[in-house]
Amino acid sequence: MVRMDICLGWMMYWGSTKRPMLMDLISIHSQAYAWLGAGYKVGRIEIIEKKVTFCKTGVSITNEHKRQKVSINEQARVNVATTAPAFHNEGKSMMVCGYEFCYFQDLMPQCNEAGNIIKFYPQNDYHNMRNLPLSNHGEGAFCRFSIKAEDCPGVYLWVVDEQIIYIGETASLRQRFNMGYCNISPRNCYIGGQSTNCKMNKVVLNLYEQGKIVNLYFYNTTDYKRVELDLLRKINTMYNRKDN
Repeated sequence: MVRMDICLGWMMYWGSTKRPMLMDLISIHSQAYAWLGAGYKVGRIEIIEKKVTFCKTGVSITNEHKRQKVSINEQARVNVATTAPAFHNEGKSMMVCGYEFCYFQDLMPQCNEAGNIIKFYPQNDYHNMRNLPLSNHGEGAFCRFSIKAEDCPGVYLWVVDEQIIYIGETASLRQRFNMGYCNISPRNCYIGGQSTNCKMNKVVLNLYEQGKIVNLYFYNTTDYKRVELDLLRKINTMYNRKDN
């Protein structure tokens, strides 16, 4: 196996779809272009580390002792923004800040035979004896979805159009989703409930109605609180902000 890591700093620009076109930029870099022309493909892109790994088709990219590094002229470097970084993932995993996240599944709302989302209004089922007001995200319709997971700990990413939109941690992936985001409890629609569940459930619903799918990625670790904090310090996402 022949493998090469190129330490890059590339300019992010916006096309007609307003998505960073990283692969286009890689293809026009002189050294990267030469390796692509020699039959290599991009095996992994590490956004924060500004590194691209090239490998032969069908060859594992985990064999570290065969690595060769080539430096790029410092004048060619342009800093990469660390706000909700984009990535190009041809396989089933991606590197984010040194952590390898595996693709888990798409978050797909339940739909009827016509393909329309089945909407639920759990707030109407709550016996509001204390006259609690609805939370900021407790009004309106919700959807239901599910994931096939075990009670495994780790950090998860919500990814849409190659952008990380949300980062979370959990002691049990199955419970966090199937008893949280996926199926909204009536109590959580009101002040004092888990409003984050409501907020992110609506994200799945609203994006699906726009023709977009949330991809779930997962990093299995018992040190999930530290890893999540490390990622949140380096990456600004759309939905981890308290004002959204």
